[in-house]
Amino acid sequence: MVRPRFPLDDNDYFNLVIVYTKGDEEAGGDITRVVREIGIGLCAADERLYYEGPGYEMAVRDLKEWEDEDENVKEKLLDAIDDWTYLKIRTSPPGDIEWTSVCKWPEMQELKGLVDGGPKSVRSKMKLFAKWAVHERQQSLRNRMASKDYTAVSVGPDPQTGTNWIRTNRLFVTVVSKSDDEASSLPQKLLAALEVWDPEPHRLLMSKMRAVLGERGVLAEAEVLDNKCLQVGWLKEFLSADTNSRSWSIHNAISRHWEGLGDAIREEIMGFAERLGEFLIAHDPDSVVSRWYLSLDPKDVSSHINRYACSKPVRGGHLATGHVLRVGDGKKADQSWLCLTPACDLEPNRTRPGWPNRLGSHLPFIAVELFQANPKEALARADAGNYLFLEIDEQISVLSFTPSPKKDLTKEIEATPSPKWEQMFAAAQGVFDGPEGRALTILRAAEETVTTESEEQRTQLRLYASSASVVAQLRYEYALNLLHRLGATLSRVGVGFVSMSTLFPANGQADT
Repeated sequence: MVRPRFPLDDNDYFNLVIVYTKGDEEAGGDITRVVREIGIGLCAADERLYYEGPGYEMAVRDLKEWEDEDENVKEKLLDAIDDWTYLKIRTSPPGDIEWTSVCKWPEMQELKGLVDGGPKSVRSKMKLFAKWAVHERQQSLRNRMASKDYTAVSVGPDPQTGTNWIRTNRLFVTVVSKSDDEASSLPQKLLAALEVWDPEPHRLLMSKMRAVLGERGVLAEAEVLDNKCLQVGWLKEFLSADTNSRSWSIHNAISRHWEGLGDAIREEIMGFAERLGEFLIAHDPDSVVSRWYLSLDPKDVSSHINRYACSKPVRGGHLATGHVLRVGDGKKADQSWLCLTPACDLEPNRTRPGWPNRLGSHLPFIAVELFQANPKEALARADAGNYLFLEIDEQISVLSFTPSPKKDLTKEIEATPSPKWEQMFAAAQGVFDGPEGRALTILRAAEETVTTESEEQRTQLRLYASSASVVAQLRYEYALNLLHRLGATLSRVGVGFVSMSTLFPANGQADT
């Protein structure tokens, strides 16, 4: 069979496709093979299924010994991993494949029977031979697979109804037999396949948003562009001569127009979302969640919810309010600092009155040190607003805006900690550099001891350069909240209260 080609999967639209075919004529019009070929044809080789190194070498050695008893054992093991089984393993969720669970699948029982019936030396190595067999199956399919990655591919034949579906991020395909179904039934067949696919509620909501934007995009566009005064003002910002300012203006222009489009279509989407919510609420909440999602750790769910609430992907070409910096000086472990200078003071090449104007290419900014926090404690007190949930190096990191409270000598009352801030200076006006465009050099002040010509020791203030990179970014409203908290700290008024432990450090009690 010729490998199927789907040019529709090369564009960025989500296309619904019905393959109306006679099927495999040699098999009496069976369409199973067609579905299988389309699924494999949309898959690229999966790096997770490559099996190399000591494990693969051990499997090869064991197979050589096994062949002394059964010369056809390799072919039998490969036949046990048919195309459907390969596709099911291949379409596992992103991340490491849970081979222990895979080996328990009904589709893997033929392979398990072969291993259990083999020589005594191989009977405990089911996972080893499963990895070997899947690796070899993928190698044998390479000439039938896609030459490029079409992103995630899911395949779902329904053994009860015979309905089939294949989905990528851009394509949904169902195969219908010409011998069994009339052409007039094709829309119903497509709908049945979509129902068997059973997309998650939020996927339905996003699909509705895209559809409404496509249908009413022109009308929504007119609403956004109707105010000529706004458009002139935004266009003047858009035409800024300064490169860095223009980048920020473009970002703002997109945000404002996107917000306008969203407002224009919001009412229709709200109606759909309310109907969807009413349908879901009518069912048991636990069954609704388990219908689409595997059991997840509640701590992971809460962490990701909070991460999305307070942060977003790093944007911009220069230092901005809410950027989280990883700062290293080569002497100790990297520290995390949060930039909390108002955005207007961070615009590169802007004329600044007073002492900042004397700094030339160096941009002054205030940063607050962030501290590692206990994830369990942070989740329990997340609504206090003192914790930051950030994705750094593809892992959720929990940081605190203030250091951990320290108990006083009586061990009964906790002192309220204050943010630990520092005045820093960014080189090159805070414009990013480096291969990923997120690196910059900062200067920090520190005292050092120097020897004069008369060999006298004296101290002086000096600026030290440190390398830094932006590893995360807070949402602007969250950064403003912390900026206000820092402002309250900087404007605090000292009071003359004295704790009893200060007057009576021994035991906190006066002699009688």
